[in-house]
This record gives sequence, structure tokens and C-alpha cells, in this order.
Amino acid sequence: MPGNSSSYPEGKGPRFGRSIALVVLIAWTTAAFASSPVGQAGGRAAAAEASYRWKQVTPKATFPEAYNYPVHVARGRMWALHAEGTWSSTDGRQWRKEALPSARRNVYESQYAFSGDAVYAFGMNEGNYLDMRFRPTIRRSKDLRRWEVLSERSNLPPRIFYGLAFFGGKFWLTGGYDGKRYHNDVWSSPDGVHWRRVAEKAEWPPRSGSMLVAFRGRLWLIGGGVIDGDKVIDPRSQHQIWTSVDGIAWRKAGEGLPQHSGGTPVVFDGQLWLVGANRDGRFGRASLVTRDGIHWREEAAPWTPRGGAAAWVFDGKLWMTGGKYSITENGQIRFIYSNDVWTMEKVAGRASGRR
Repeated sequence: MPGNSSSYPEGKGPRFGRSIALVVLIAWTTAAFASSPVGQAGGRAAAAEASYRWKQVTPKATFPEAYNYPVHVARGRMWALHAEGTWSSTDGRQWRKEALPSARRNVYESQYAFSGDAVYAFGMNEGNYLDMRFRPTIRRSKDLRRWEVLSERSNLPPRIFYGLAFFGGKFWLTGGYDGKRYHNDVWSSPDGVHWRRVAEKAEWPPRSGSMLVAFRGRLWLIGGGVIDGDKVIDPRSQHQIWTSVDGIAWRKAGEGLPQHSGGTPVVFDGQLWLVGANRDGRFGRASLVTRDGIHWREEAAPWTPRGGAAAWVFDGKLWMTGGKYSITENGQIRFIYSNDVWTMEKVAGRASGRR
């Protein structure tokens, strides 16, 4: 699943997602944790929740420490689409360097999306959010060894930090920033090359940095905002959850999403997880989880705090690697990047109270 919840550059992010320094010492590597309800309260008895256990697969993978890259599952392997190249693995411990070069060396150049085994790279942009030069090149790799150029003149909307998902046999693109203004339109494409705008002005306010996720037969637009320093369009946007069955008509599912940034969306065990959610301006070592897209709970984890992690499902487990967090040394903020690999499994059921 494509995701862009952590697509902002170093030192810049959604206005609601500024980070502060945090130092956490981890004294264990395998544990099972109880969850706590957060966000919008439903006032109803919750169903029994499962327990989950994280386990560290390796403290240091072969690929470099980094953040803001995905891991794709195809051909019975896990493929880390790192900014410095591609690595693959069958067990998460041993990773081998592959021939496929990176198509996304920074957050502006391109955005990955997946359909079956194939990987798509949308755009071949240059510059940064202050001075962007958009190139609507569409690339695809079916064999995960080389890129083929599908088009250099697609009508891909010229923007960055948009929501992106594959749903109902089509790619979907929502909102984003074009270097001058924020958008609230919706586009779809059957092939990644030919795009059609299906909603010029959706019900949700303009935004960038939102997550677009296919979950329970619907599209879900989660959070979003503006780049740090820009005028806030809607102060509630980071808490909002919008949903649609067709990408055209949207309804607000709630405004109870806890303040967060940096969580990576992934569907596991019939639930939507935001792995490595940055809570209330602090890098977190937890996930926000929902069964219905409205009511959220927090699942703690033993790994170091981080945002911009890669999260995916393989062999019946949820996997996580990469990410970054910060510490303060002599009054200076220093970012720490990760390349450890973890798995999470469901281990048992537990009764939960009302929330």
C-alpha cells in the first residue's frame, strides 16, 4: 500500500507535526503490551482485543540507516525500496542488494505505488518545496530488476505531498501542494499514466501530508495539514478522518484522531495501524490502531521512538524497519536513523473495557 504520512523533508513537516527531542533507553527486545484507548470515545463496550508481541529480527540490516522509504512484498520476498538502492530478503535477517536502482532519492523526486507485484514511480521531479520543477514521468518495474518508462508526458497532477492509494483497480490521488497552493481535488487512473479528475473540490478542506488508505472496502483520508510556517487552512484537519466508497462523495467519519504525525499506515489483522505514530509533537514508540476508522487505541512497542518507518505485512506478521528520532546534545538537535528490523505477531485474546 502506498503511503505518504512521513513524506516531509528534514526539518519540515505538517504544521501539527513538529518534533521535540526525546531520549528513551530500551532495556528489552521482545515483549507483549496492552493497549489503551485514545482519541474519540465511542461510549460502548469494546470487543475483546488481541494481544501482540514485537520481536527484533536483526539490530542492523544490510541497507543503510534511513527513513521515508517503503518495503514492497512481491515474488515471495520483501523489497526495501531505499533511497540508495533496493535490497530484498525472505527472512528479514539477510538482505541482498538488487539491481533495481532507486527512483526516489528524496521526498520530492517521486512517489511509489504498488499494484500486484509491480512497483510504480510517479514523477521525476527536481528541486524542493520552495522551487519545484515537475516532470510527469511514469515508471514501472514488473520484475523488480529494471525500470521501464511508461510515459514522459502523462497528465499526472504537478504536486507533492499528496495522498496516494490503489483501490478498486485504480490508483487514487488526493490533495497535495503544487508549490503555490494546497488542493482538495481527487484524481484516479487505471494505469498510472492517464489521470482523470473525479472531484474538483472534495468536501474536505485543502491539505497536504494526509494519508490515503484502502480499508474495509472504502478509501480513508486521514489527517493532513500545511507545511511548517504556512498559514493554517483548517486547524482541525490533523484530527479529521474522511471516507468514500467512490472517491467522489466524501463524508466526515470523525474528528477524534489523536494529534500525530509520522505514522505509517498498514492493514494487519483486520485493523488499520499507524506504525511509529508521532504523538503530540514527540517521536513515539507506539502505533495507533483502529477497527472502524473512527475509534482509535494505542499499542505500545519496545523499539526506539521513530517516525518515517517502513511497515508492511509478510508471512502473517507485521514488519517494521527504518525511521528516525532526535536527541539533544549540547543544546543541538541530532537525528538518529535506524535500520533494525522487527516483527509483530498476534499471540492471544484479551478482554477490554468500555471506551
